[in-house]
Amino acid sequence: MLHEYRSYTIAPHLFATYCELAEIKAIPICKNSYGRLVAFWASESGTLCQVHHIWEYESIDSRNAERARLVQNADWMNEFIVHAWPTMMRQEIRFMYPKTNITVPDGENVYEARIYRAVVGKFTVVADALLERNRGKGSTLVGIYTCESPDPNEVVEITAYRDPVQRLTAHSESNTQRKWFAKYGQLILDIRATTLLPLPISPMK
Repeated sequence: MLHEYRSYTIAPHLFATYCELAEIKAIPICKNSYGRLVAFWASESGTLCQVHHIWEYESIDSRNAERARLVQNADWMNEFIVHAWPTMMRQEIRFMYPKTNITVPDGENVYEARIYRAVVGKFTVVADALLERNRGKGSTLVGIYTCESPDPNEVVEITAYRDPVQRLTAHSESNTQRKWFAKYGQLILDIRATTLLPLPISPMK
């Protein structure tokens, strides 16, 4: 199974325009006919005015075939893409393989996506170590992924929290986090974290 993680940075004054296009055009047009939508979020920390969405495919070959088929959909190109592209400032794509079964949390949640850049060749060790990381009460590990591209030494960790306060109880300076970083920190070059809020079109709330 392959998951494609797409992050788009939208021009701030056009962010609402893009979100409306995604809701009333993109998802109704493509549905789950060109890959399965796993989640669709907006960033609430880090780089703002971003959307993050994850799509599931059977394989990289399946993904390429579905994307090629999608661009042949006239409604997709003429009703969504032609209007969406002018709103975008940057696009990033990651091809990822799930290290764990993907868990869909109950209820409404605040999400955090962490991207760990591991020492070359140590990404599997870091991915395994993340299974041990204590995320605090009220949290759900959604998934841990190893990346195939663009950086094969990246590991992506997505966690759901019942509310932002619970996220803060698991901050990096807590005793449990300090112990984890003391044990595995030498294998990690840097970490980026983004708080994510689900958009109405997201299957993962």
